[in-house]
Amino acid sequence: MNSWCAIAPLHKDPTKEPFIDVAVGGNQMPGSTSGGLVVWAVTAHGRVMFRVGTSTTCPEGQRWSSIKLGNGYEVCQISVGATGLVWAVLMVGKALVRTGVTRDNPMGEDWSEVEPPQKDLRLIQVSVGTDAVWAVTHDGGVWFRKGIQGEISGVCEQLATGTGWVEMLSKMALVSVAPNDQVWAIGCDDRCLYYRTGITRSELTGKRWKLINAPLQLSRASSNASLSSSNRHSTCGTPQQQRHQSWSSLNRPHSTGEGTMLIREWEEQSRSAPTPTSLKLWQRTGDGVSAKNIQQTSFQDIYLNEEKKKSANSMDTSDLNEASVASITISNESLAKSGESIVVSGKGMGSTVKINPAAWSPVHSVGSMVGVEAHPETDGSVFDPDLTGDSGVYGEDESAGIIYWAECDVMWYKVEAGACFVDPTNPPKWITDGNGTTQGELGELWRINILDELKARLKKMPFDSSITYEKAIEKSSWVKNGDAKCKIKNGSLYEDCKIELEWISSDIGSLDSGTLIILNSDGITSIIQFPVSEITCVVCCSEPGNPRIAIHTPKLNRTKVIRLQFASDTEMEDWLAHLTSVSCQINNVYGRPGPNSIWTTTALGDVYVFDPAIAEECQLSEDGYVQEIDVAGKDLPFESILQNGFGYGSTLKITVCVHDDADRLSFNLVCYTTTFVKQKTVTDSHDVALHFNPRLKENIIVRNTYQNGQWGDEERNGGSPLKAGCDFTLYIVCEECGYRIRINDNEYTFYSHRLPPTTITHLRIKGLLTLCNITYKSTSIIVEPSTMFWRQIGGHLKKVETCSVGVTWGIGYNNTAWVYTGGWGGAFLKGLGTSNTGINTMVDTQNYYVYENQRWNPVTGYTAHGLPTDRYMWSDATGRHKCTREHTKLLSMHWHWVSDWIVDFHTPGGVDRDGWQYATDFPSQYHGKKQFTDYVRRRRWFRRCQLTTSGPWQELGNTKLVHVSLYATGEPGTDSPIHVWAVAANGEALFRRGVSESCPMGVSWEHIPSDQPLISISCGPCGQVWAVGKNGSSCWRLGISATKPTGIQWQNVEPPSSAQLKQISVGHDVVWALDTMGRLSVRREVQSNVFPEGTHWQTLPAMPNDPIHIDMSVVNAKQGFRHVSVSREQGQVWAISGAGIICRRIGVTCENPAGTGWVTGIGANWQNISLGGLINKTK
Repeated sequence: MNSWCAIAPLHKDPTKEPFIDVAVGGNQMPGSTSGGLVVWAVTAHGRVMFRVGTSTTCPEGQRWSSIKLGNGYEVCQISVGATGLVWAVLMVGKALVRTGVTRDNPMGEDWSEVEPPQKDLRLIQVSVGTDAVWAVTHDGGVWFRKGIQGEISGVCEQLATGTGWVEMLSKMALVSVAPNDQVWAIGCDDRCLYYRTGITRSELTGKRWKLINAPLQLSRASSNASLSSSNRHSTCGTPQQQRHQSWSSLNRPHSTGEGTMLIREWEEQSRSAPTPTSLKLWQRTGDGVSAKNIQQTSFQDIYLNEEKKKSANSMDTSDLNEASVASITISNESLAKSGESIVVSGKGMGSTVKINPAAWSPVHSVGSMVGVEAHPETDGSVFDPDLTGDSGVYGEDESAGIIYWAECDVMWYKVEAGACFVDPTNPPKWITDGNGTTQGELGELWRINILDELKARLKKMPFDSSITYEKAIEKSSWVKNGDAKCKIKNGSLYEDCKIELEWISSDIGSLDSGTLIILNSDGITSIIQFPVSEITCVVCCSEPGNPRIAIHTPKLNRTKVIRLQFASDTEMEDWLAHLTSVSCQINNVYGRPGPNSIWTTTALGDVYVFDPAIAEECQLSEDGYVQEIDVAGKDLPFESILQNGFGYGSTLKITVCVHDDADRLSFNLVCYTTTFVKQKTVTDSHDVALHFNPRLKENIIVRNTYQNGQWGDEERNGGSPLKAGCDFTLYIVCEECGYRIRINDNEYTFYSHRLPPTTITHLRIKGLLTLCNITYKSTSIIVEPSTMFWRQIGGHLKKVETCSVGVTWGIGYNNTAWVYTGGWGGAFLKGLGTSNTGINTMVDTQNYYVYENQRWNPVTGYTAHGLPTDRYMWSDATGRHKCTREHTKLLSMHWHWVSDWIVDFHTPGGVDRDGWQYATDFPSQYHGKKQFTDYVRRRRWFRRCQLTTSGPWQELGNTKLVHVSLYATGEPGTDSPIHVWAVAANGEALFRRGVSESCPMGVSWEHIPSDQPLISISCGPCGQVWAVGKNGSSCWRLGISATKPTGIQWQNVEPPSSAQLKQISVGHDVVWALDTMGRLSVRREVQSNVFPEGTHWQTLPAMPNDPIHIDMSVVNAKQGFRHVSVSREQGQVWAISGAGIICRRIGVTCENPAGTGWVTGIGANWQNISLGGLINKTK
């Protein structure tokens, strides 16, 4: 590696048809495996060639394949993007686009011609990214091609050729687009290096050009260094001042600007390694030697002649020091010995460099080369450039004089960004420093006037130089490295990797930034790199003996979850603490969460919280809350969930670019009437509240409503201001009487409601167009489950419940009650960014269970023999996983055993006197008494372990609880009473007296008798209290008032048909319940003041194939749901699916409290959720 390989030319004589351009890409071609690569090239005859057999492991490929062009077509330049999209420039100034490029056919199928932006312009260069194509015309104009989507360009010609040109109003000589669509360029007049700022997925054109000051570091591996290009007295890259040719610089002695021109004479060597190269010396006519007088010489002779010339021309001391950096000797004899080392020595060398020419080129290379491999120890001394020479590989002609007419400047000729990845959300320091300000910007009159006024003002102010002022912004940084194993996407194996966390902090948090890099085990190549701001949750997902964390990044396209496994618990906890700390800093969340927060726990007992104040800060505008819907790279038809529906006061702003061949477009506000399933189904059966249908060829816009499978009466009046190929912005505003519709700020029509707008759940867009931007405005905070930032609070709990004033209770696995103290931190955070205020020691216990399985046979009776055919002798509850008592491991080093293995005589279903349960076969329903047809039996063993940790929780007495519910009767800050209902471990209902904001723990318990033991309870507004009995039925409390908060008696309510309830949640005039099968039911017609018990249960339909219930990465995933929670205000219902994914119900209205579908968030193996504090703030 680190060497060049010569590729065989097309003909025996390389000069017969040389290559003039080459392009490399296709490493992210859709559907291809890692290591893919495509190479395209252009010859001097205008032919296009494709290199067959290229890959990252074989980049040289196998052979060239000619790609057929149309008659008369001659190509002069070509570019290929990361997805394989190919654009070429014709000699006549037009562009060709290769269509049909796919994984199976990387060469494509045909060419499609694209006209230049204007008839009087000719394209001279084009560069392809992923979703962007930039071009330069002969006058230096820069143009952006809109409507490109690289991911599906191979199957859609329109998305490969784009829809139109957009002028960038700048002059550049060359542009280069990186794989992530960032753009670099070289100025047309100043030949400076520029970077396009502000490019994002939604704004691919960016905002402005930024001049980059690129210091030129010459190494002996570069041609400039080895051949000593002219006029490099300074390592300064881009000039900071206007260039001018002074008389002195044009007439200075030749000694400071002269040298020799080296021309490489290629000697054809068929299938051989590089051989000695003879170099021709081309001297200037000004030295009295004809340009045609060419002398053949060696490197040694060249440099000796140069030394003599410099000495004879009386150079000054500084020039002498620079010119005599090294005297290099490479003998032709040593070069000729194939396979032997070449010793390069020179003046000032501390060591010699050994070069093996046999390693420069593979067997199949053709042609001879001169090359020197880089060596870090001698790079700075031996091959430093001759800073006073004017030698080069070309003679001094007019173009060379233009390039090198000023000292201290470098004129950039080429930039290639194909391997450059600059993250626009976290750019490197050398881009953000602002060191690229042009002289024109510095010399603006307004800027000079402001500076003069500041200087004059400063003179009038007293200034004490002895006072030391602190910096306006104090920045510090650190880097944390470590080794781990990672699993990305849905891989089954953890692979060795190195991880690096870089953090840059400032004294003002808004400038904090960080980057997480996951490298391959070699520590050089990266697997994935992303800013810390992309992290929405860091959660422990350890298994016994395998310390792991999961990093959730739902907005990244490449992977949504990154799992890291560490060698020890200490390493895992250290990385968990650092990642949690920096992600909280980047989101500016500390200390106590707000009273309207959502609380949740994981299956491992970790407590997390989401504070809507984060979203409110980003979304709040003058008259509502605004969300930018992500449209970058989205396919059409496009569909997006409107998180808050489209009720009164909601607004949509949709900016699109219509394709030239478009006919019919449609913008639909859809009402999903059935449960939303993620798989592709027929969605046209759903009602459409507003169908906005521009028909461009008919010059009309049709408005209509689709209800119950029938279209209503069309509205066609008003004509159409829209044409094919145009750009426009559509505004839809929902008012009480209808939708007010504007096009480009001009009111177009008003469409009256035919369906209630509160039933709208989705926006759907169809047609030949490109989406530029969609802005969604609502009257309340827009909470998108997939982008919620979850912060770990600390502690270890099984359940957590909160209320609207911020008072929060929790229950441990040992049924101990805990009350939140208002702190943040504990053992998990390891002292990073936290204080000891409110942090207390917590002790929790859990039971580990294993099952002993036996089968009956007529000879031996019940025995474990023969079980391997159907079930392990020792297993977990499912019987699919082998679990023995001897090999059971604790989850982490913080747990320890507190008992031995004991037979469990309280196994659900009942047991006999020896602890056995019986059934007809595995698996089945088990019972405690053996029957004649029972052929299998099992027995559960348990062992208790104890955890010692810490968190912001205070223990509440000795009463053991299995469930708790809170409801605040007043606003935050009023210290109003808080109703707390609970279920004790023995099944009794309890009411806590004296609970308020100032006394969150309350004073005492009051026992509320019931007919049967309870297992779940929930209290809500208007004195509603519902509970679930141990037998699976439900009941509600009658007679609750302000004077008698405990009520009078329980009223029984039958459970849903063939269901046994296990959990219940109460909201405003709505009750949701969860049964033992994981199904959800809603109590309909509940009116707290009139008919509080409701009329009937509505059970939601089962969705066995819905991915919100099935996640193969979750071991204990089950069908249905784990938990449900209803906010105390109408419209918010959240649940935890059987796979531990958080879900929010959409389409919930007064008329339909059951809603219409689910929208999902991240799956962090959630166990419990509480919406008791969530209140919809409206504007």
